[in-house]
Amino acid sequence: MVGMRRLILFPLTGLGLTLAVSALLLVSNLYTYERLTDEAPIAELRFLPRGPQRYEARIAWGDFCEEHRFLLDGDAFRLDARFLKWRPWANLLGFDALYRIERLGGRYNNVAQENQAPRRFFALNPEPQPDLPAVLARFPGVLSPVDTLYGSSVYADMQPGYVYRVYRAQSGLLVRKLPAPDTPGITIDIRRACSKPAGFWQRLGAWLRPRSG
Repeated sequence: MVGMRRLILFPLTGLGLTLAVSALLLVSNLYTYERLTDEAPIAELRFLPRGPQRYEARIAWGDFCEEHRFLLDGDAFRLDARFLKWRPWANLLGFDALYRIERLGGRYNNVAQENQAPRRFFALNPEPQPDLPAVLARFPGVLSPVDTLYGSSVYADMQPGYVYRVYRAQSGLLVRKLPAPDTPGITIDIRRACSKPAGFWQRLGAWLRPRSG
């Protein structure tokens, strides 16, 4: 009698495991698709004319608590960022692409001007700090969670009267142009408190940075 039960329960258990694994693979596939198409705003820009092909760029990024101002030459702005892309199995574990905004500059639409006219670039992440993505990218291989470390840039014409929102996705940067509201200032909804004390990792990074003198 016991042997008969085992003969009946064994295939049922195997079928249950097969269905569970199939359901897990299906959910994982949908979860991966959602992660790979996820977007989040990382910067917002406005522009005011300050002369022929010269604009004052007002940009907020990071916690969006403060606007910074830079003078750019050209017809378009260019924003550069560095990305760390994880392997698909790391995405399944919940790892999103890491990024770091690096610099902002101007760009001319005319190639001759691009080669001859003055341009300005500004470092948006000037302080040296422990570069964890660069360290992880030094250890490639099948078991490494790192797929690739690369740069991504986006550019668009600088037009007053519009707000430019730059988004990060798993594959890089993209930008959307929106009509500017009547009220000045940042339009992104800030969901975190500004001027809060630095967290443990921020304090550790500051302590590890090289000190001059």
